[in-house]
This record gives sequence, structure tokens and C-alpha cells, in this order.
Amino acid sequence: MKISVLIAAYRAAPTVARAIASVRTQTHGDWEIVVVEDGSDDGTGAIAKAAAATGPQAVRYERSRTNQGVAATRNRLMQLATGDVLAFLDADDWWSDDHLRNGAGHFAAGAGLVVTGVRTFDLATGQAIGEIRPPAKLETDPVGTLFDESVIVTSSCVLLSREARIRTGCFDGQFQVGEDRDYWLRAGFAGASVRIEPAVTCHYAKHAGSTMGRTLLVAAQTVRFYEKHFHLFAVPAAVRRHRLAHSLANEARLLRATDARSSARRLWRAWCLTPGDLSLVPHLAFSGGRALFRP
Repeated sequence: MKISVLIAAYRAAPTVARAIASVRTQTHGDWEIVVVEDGSDDGTGAIAKAAAATGPQAVRYERSRTNQGVAATRNRLMQLATGDVLAFLDADDWWSDDHLRNGAGHFAAGAGLVVTGVRTFDLATGQAIGEIRPPAKLETDPVGTLFDESVIVTSSCVLLSREARIRTGCFDGQFQVGEDRDYWLRAGFAGASVRIEPAVTCHYAKHAGSTMGRTLLVAAQTVRFYEKHFHLFAVPAAVRRHRLAHSLANEARLLRATDARSSARRLWRAWCLTPGDLSLVPHLAFSGGRALFRP
């Protein structure tokens, strides 16, 4: 079983060598590495090309001239892949030696998408932070579980069969963040059998705390996610309304200080979706008041 390891890279020179090295030590030996650099030019290409010259397995590299975003980069990686299975690896993460071997065992048993356990570490210090294992309900109800919460914490812990990739299609370029959650949900909806590998073989780098701008972006993209899947019949209508309303209210609270009108509009939409939610009333009144009395 050939596995294509897909590395999306952006200003990745400080970390990509470690990611590639962790693939080189895998106990499953039938793999290729595909690196696509998303518009940066910081030496990542030289590292990838050096790796290609020092081992029997293929290491391929491509660079886009402009920054396309992570969704477009993942789509290009999938186009270039030739393996039976696709394994995603972010350039600042790395794997334990049995990551691919453990995943391959699940695909031999009919899996379409495999999620492994994750160990988080601080990228700046290298210190371990904790361990995260996917919830068991991800196997029995992947669509409902991923609609409810983003339980797959990094793409680096996911392996996907080529058949599931064909049925699911491309990553949605409308998402600047959260494109992976949207994709895994769509893979489950398309019929991919999800299996959990409990071994902690994925090491996921945590970055410094987000700025308010990043927090606002995540909130807005979460609204987009629930708007996109608002008519997803696999999820009860009441749950769909509640989740979209909650995401709108969260974005509204973040916008209140800088854009009271937009905040009030989002809260009104949330109220229309869940008119029995009295917790929205004071927020709506406060944002509405700010919108009326501020220029």
C-alpha cells in the first residue's frame, strides 16, 4: 500500500526538515513525499530537494508563485499524489515511527478515513503540553460529531483513502481557516468509514496565542461553516439552527466594540433562528443601543 505524504508549506524552512525526517523513519516503507510551498521562498525548496537526493523513496517539490491559501495548497497536493492513501502532515508537525504502519492496518480493513491520537507541544520551546484522542462517537456518527465540534485537532493526524478523496472532492477555498473540518465532515457524509487509531503518533505544534484579528477570523469562518451546512439533513434541524445562532452570537460579541451595527445584525439573525433563547436579549439590546447612539 503506497502512501502519499502531503506537506503544505509556508515559510516552513525552520521546521520542514524535521517533518521530512519523521517520514524517513517510518516502519511502513512504501511512501512518497509531496511538498507544495505556498508562495514563500525561504529555503524550503532546497531542503526538500536535498531530501530527494538522499533516499530511495520519492520526494517531490513544487512552489506556487503567489500565496494561494491552505485549501488551494492541499488541493494541489492531492492532485500530485500517486498513492493509494493520502496522509497529511503540516510542515511544523512530525510523526512517531509507526504512524503510517498503524494507519495502513485500518485501510486494509476497509477504512476510508483514519484519525490518530495527538500529542501537542509548544513550538517555541519543544515542551510537551498534553495528549488528545478522538472521541469514540467519531466512528459511529462522523457527520454529527464534526458538525457539533471540531474534534480533529490537526490535519496531521488524518489519513484518507484515494476512493474517499475522489468521492469528497476538493477542499473549499472559501475557508481561510477550518477548511479541514469542512472536508472531514464532507468525507463522512460521502460515506467514508471513519476509524480511530488510539496510538499517539502525531506530534502537533501549538503556536503562540492568537491575536484579536485571528480570533475574529475564526469566529467569522465558524459562521461560514454553519451557514454552508445549514441544510445538512443528516443533522437535526433544531441542532442546525442552534449551532448557527450560537456562532452568530459569538461573532457579534467580538464585533460589539468596533462595529456595533454588524454586531446587532448578527444578534438579530441569531434571535430569529432561536427566538426562545432569552440569553440573547441583553446582548441584542446592548449592541442595538450602541448602534443607535454611536456614529
